[in-house]
Amino acid sequence: MTGSIRVVLLVMSGLSATLAVGCGSSSSSSSASTSSSAKPADNAIVAQAVKALAIDYAGTDRALPSTGPKAVPGKTVWVLSCTEAGAGCALPAAGAMQAGKVIGWHMKLVDGKYDPATYNSLIRQAIAAKVNGIVLVVVDCDLVQGSLKAAKAAGIKIYGLYSIDCDDPFGGGGAPLFDGSIEYQGGMTYGQYMEKDYGKAIADYVIAKTGGKAKVIEFKMLDTAVVHHINDGFEAEMAECGGCSVWTKIFTASDFLSGKLEGFATAMLTQHPDANVVMAPYDASILLGIGPAVQQAEAQGRKLMLTGGEGLPPNIKLIKSGVETAAFGAPSRWIGWAAIDGLNRVFAGDPQVDPGIGHQTIDATHNLPTGPGGYDGNAKSAGYAANYERIWGVGG
Repeated sequence: MTGSIRVVLLVMSGLSATLAVGCGSSSSSSSASTSSSAKPADNAIVAQAVKALAIDYAGTDRALPSTGPKAVPGKTVWVLSCTEAGAGCALPAAGAMQAGKVIGWHMKLVDGKYDPATYNSLIRQAIAAKVNGIVLVVVDCDLVQGSLKAAKAAGIKIYGLYSIDCDDPFGGGGAPLFDGSIEYQGGMTYGQYMEKDYGKAIADYVIAKTGGKAKVIEFKMLDTAVVHHINDGFEAEMAECGGCSVWTKIFTASDFLSGKLEGFATAMLTQHPDANVVMAPYDASILLGIGPAVQQAEAQGRKLMLTGGEGLPPNIKLIKSGVETAAFGAPSRWIGWAAIDGLNRVFAGDPQVDPGIGHQTIDATHNLPTGPGGYDGNAKSAGYAANYERIWGVGG
């Protein structure tokens, strides 16, 4: 799904301005978005996108870790969920809680209620409780810097899950404060992965499915770090498409929470009657506004592709019903287990490892999850819980 991902995964159960991005160029306006003139479609970029989409359909998960430290005993760990009201926070937090109990730690789930003041209060409470570790779930460093510094001074280990550290260019640009966080292929950070791989995967889908003739309405959040990364990756890939045009609507966390997205989407669809794609950077933005606007436009005869995000349960239903066209699966529960393994490595003094987490493109004819929990990895990640139990030396 950060100044940061603090909204991105909120529902997954947000200065309004408009920016125009044409292929290879951009301009901004406070009132309307316009596309630069598009070049003829480039067969090479379409072929590249088709090839990339085949890889994304197969899934980019890699091998699970094979070795690691045995469970470090006797630890007390709090899992700080950005909000238990939203699946994008609640599902990975539940995965971490389950894994923490399996590894044998004293676990406590605390609900941040999507309120930075509550985040800081809970971290201070964790310090007073003399916990050994805190797992931040969709809680970015820049929102809780002072509290994290106090926690680290008290010897508490901090682990980031779907959270942006303070050294991220969109997360404050300061010194890192996490003791560990999920690593991605090639040692990429969460922000780097979401830009270089995840955002690109969305664009590859759009380019491939439209044959390099996409006319995209893109929704972008500049005040949330991870969404900024997703949108930047999407735009960089779309800029290679000579026959594509992109009109970008910038919105804020405040816009998201106050219910303005449907109106924004309706206005953009009216302004750009030739648009054939709507890009929503994360699932919750479809649920809380963009989806209804697209449905209304299609009821009036428009044919639109609507791309989403992580593949959360409500959005999988929307794909099955034909409202949402595609999602780009991120494994909500598996990443919770990976975070506990990562924190165990921190406690043991071992380096972090690549847990094998990637993404998988989902649409009506590819990779639709059959269970109630939404996307949680592909065949390469099957049995991740048993694998971690073996590494930790726990379980049957």
